[in-house]
Amino acid sequence: MNALKLVALLVIFPLVLAALGGWERQRADETTTAMIDYHINVDIAKQQLQALAAKDPAAKVKLVDETIGVQLALSRLAKIETELPIAHRVNRVMRGLAPWVMGLGLLAAGVGVAALAGTYWAGRRARRSRQRLLQVFSLGSRLLPYVLVSHGVAMAAAVALVLSFEGLAMWHIGRLGSGEVKLMAVLGVVAAFCLYSIWQLLKQLRHMLGMFTPEPLEMYGQVVSPEQAPGLWRHVNELAGSLGALPPDHIVVSLAQGFYVTSSDAVVQPADIALQGRTLHVPLLYLGLLSREEIGAVIGHELAHFAGQDTAYSLRFLPIYDGVNRSLEALWNALLASDFIQGRLMRPSFMFGVFFMQRFDQAVNHWSRERELLADAAGARLVGNAAAASALLRVAVLQPHIEDSLLALCDAASATDLPDAVFGALRGCELQLPPETLEIQQAHPTDSHPSNGERLQALGVSLDDAVRSATREVDRDAANAQIDACFSAPRALREQLSGDLIEVAVVENAEHTHLLETMVASAQGEHALHEGGRRGAVLMAVLSIPFVLLGLWVMAQPWLAPERMKGTPLSALGAGAAIGSIALIFLWLGVRRFKRAPQIALRLTPEHFVFANLAQPLPIEHIDSVTLQFMQGIWVTVDLTPEAPLPELRKTAFGVPGARVNKKKRQVLLQMAQLCIDNKKIEPYDGLVLMTDYVNASLARKILQHRED
Repeated sequence: MNALKLVALLVIFPLVLAALGGWERQRADETTTAMIDYHINVDIAKQQLQALAAKDPAAKVKLVDETIGVQLALSRLAKIETELPIAHRVNRVMRGLAPWVMGLGLLAAGVGVAALAGTYWAGRRARRSRQRLLQVFSLGSRLLPYVLVSHGVAMAAAVALVLSFEGLAMWHIGRLGSGEVKLMAVLGVVAAFCLYSIWQLLKQLRHMLGMFTPEPLEMYGQVVSPEQAPGLWRHVNELAGSLGALPPDHIVVSLAQGFYVTSSDAVVQPADIALQGRTLHVPLLYLGLLSREEIGAVIGHELAHFAGQDTAYSLRFLPIYDGVNRSLEALWNALLASDFIQGRLMRPSFMFGVFFMQRFDQAVNHWSRERELLADAAGARLVGNAAAASALLRVAVLQPHIEDSLLALCDAASATDLPDAVFGALRGCELQLPPETLEIQQAHPTDSHPSNGERLQALGVSLDDAVRSATREVDRDAANAQIDACFSAPRALREQLSGDLIEVAVVENAEHTHLLETMVASAQGEHALHEGGRRGAVLMAVLSIPFVLLGLWVMAQPWLAPERMKGTPLSALGAGAAIGSIALIFLWLGVRRFKRAPQIALRLTPEHFVFANLAQPLPIEHIDSVTLQFMQGIWVTVDLTPEAPLPELRKTAFGVPGARVNKKKRQVLLQMAQLCIDNKKIEPYDGLVLMTDYVNASLARKILQHRED
């Protein structure tokens, strides 16, 4: 986050508004003085005119640019007198608005300074201890919605009042010009939009305040009781006793995710079982693929969080942390749904929310790293550092193979015992440590872990020894026997978990296939985009003709009427040439637009984007994304994939819309005045959706073909 930009938006810009309010107050005071003087002069003039009219009713009065009768002058003064009270009321309103602009600008700047300073102080304090992190983050999260909304409301109100003041400042005695009325109306509409954005922000405040209620953690698997898993529960209780940790209240086993603990409320699917208290999640496959010592190291690591009150800390901290993220998400969605003015007024508040989270992320990551390393050490004390290091790397080595095997087996939907099938697939598989293993972090649903390299270094174990143990071959029979020893009815548990996972995979595959087929069906046949607008082109060309004739007439005046010309013939020639050349430019643009109108600029086919001036159709598989920009018309921007070759251009005839190729940015750009299909104008958004549908349909078609193969 750019700190200077944030300071400018949160502090400097509000101060500019406050200064503008001070200037407006000065102008309002000067207007008040001028109005009083004007009123006095009107009274004096009225008395003088009445005296003159009494002496000579037909007398004339000479004004600045005309001479009128005294009676007409008196009637004009009477009309001015009727408008003077309105002028005074308008001026009083302006004098009342200016201090509010100053106050709201200063309030927004004060909120910005306090928010930035407080966040900086809280971020430093949060690094001292987890307790202080929890204290300051809890306080900050409670204040954050009010800070975001109050700053946005103050800014929106200040801008609305500034616009209202400037609109009223245009009012004057006498008839208002049409341009003045229109500008006042525009300022009023913009001010109304600002006030509407205040209503939107206040609605978001209530929504944000209700976002800090924690949601249950969703788990997928099966809850096993001590009677169903006597061996597993016995091992877990022994480890908890050795650590002096609280044992879990529940154990959930599944075929997905890894080892983790939580004290949050949880819901176990597909049985929809609600759990409260301490829960340990155990991946069934790793009970067979890890040695007993490695299992002890991993489960000991997780139970150490119970001993250190880590899950109690997570139970209090993570819901708040998640609530702040959801508040920012709600603000971002409101910002996306807002118009241009509302978006600009709400953006500083959103940027501060992101800055707030970034400051605390540093402290959160610091303490997450510390607690994970301490938990590693606790697990290592139970079984030794060598087993802890081996378990860490073995999980990293096996994880991609397990995921690939499960995906393939679920797609086939033929195995009734997925663990045994996975062990069979892994048997004889040459296991190697992926190059990026030491940089990656273990997946965990509630906390961020330090990298594997940091954790291995903290254990003080040789990398070669840990890799040698982690890449040992999978013994299918031993793995099955080790799992069976943990449960009283292992066969039933295996089949239940396997059936549930396959059923979910079948449903998800069917839904995914249906989605892909829908995407393919959304882009059938061909669509030809052209610019259209022939009527506008004809009108442009026709309207330019009188100006061409006017230019010729001006150029001919020195010869047609030399006695009228006060300047030289050269000045007339220059003026006429300027008028004629501008008209000729518009005439040329009109003819060009008329010629371009029916020409196909872009043809969309299921496999290609066909541009008029590209040597070859552009394959959709070479397109990374399509966007629209609005600048002197509509720009269609096609971003190419990194491996796609740059298309070649070819020459086209006059009036044929052509694309440009930006080689540096790897883009194909097409400028059009508007988008039309079959001589019917379409909205730019509809055109973008149509082009995106063709890109997505091509990708979906290839995925479906790959599945069939």
